[in-house]
Amino acid sequence: MAYPEDRVRDRRTSLRLTASALKAGVKPDDLKQAVKAYAKESEGYTRSKVCFSDNWLKMRRWEKRLAQIQVDREKAREAEAKGRASLAEWIYERHPLCRHITNRQIEDLIASKLVTPEQVRAAGLQV
Repeated sequence: MAYPEDRVRDRRTSLRLTASALKAGVKPDDLKQAVKAYAKESEGYTRSKVCFSDNWLKMRRWEKRLAQIQVDREKAREAEAKGRASLAEWIYERHPLCRHITNRQIEDLIASKLVTPEQVRAAGLQV
């Protein structure tokens, strides 16, 4: 686990609770992100103000952060989809900025069926 070493207490309980959370369906990367978010948030706290690993897991304090991680992930997906749509629009309109679209982006647009190879060529780009 990525819990700050100076805040780890009762490793056996912490590992058992971590395993329990993972068994309940929490994705390992999500739990790790929640731990890192708490570590960053409480960075300047004194030892009397921090939540040690065993208590943090017992109190399921990661759940609040998981919700935020999911919200952030959804926002990122929406932004990515919006970006793809903009690039596809450039290709449809044969916009001068098309020349800045990378090969990887072109491949992604074709794979996601937002544009066809013919439309890419018509915009003056190579597939």
